[in-house]
Amino acid sequence: MTALTRKEWQSLKRTAPRVPGNTCPQIDAVLTKLETIVNREKPISEFQHKQLIKRMEQLRRANETLRESGHYWYDVAKDNLRP
Repeated sequence: MTALTRKEWQSLKRTAPRVPGNTCPQIDAVLTKLETIVNREKPISEFQHKQLIKRMEQLRRANETLRESGHYWYDVAKDNLRP
């Protein structure tokens, strides 16, 4: 096993998929909105429905990006740490 040079490491970092920011606030916002809708005992409006779908799709994309990043770094580790 040989250590990566600084140049190799920087190249790997440059080509790595970005890691999304913290998504917990987005999840909290969706849950809060759902709670508000349930508590007021009115049907959800089409606008609210579209907003919730939009927010959930943003979370889906962040999750996909995080998964890609995990696969990338797993492969980097596997390729460079193999005896």
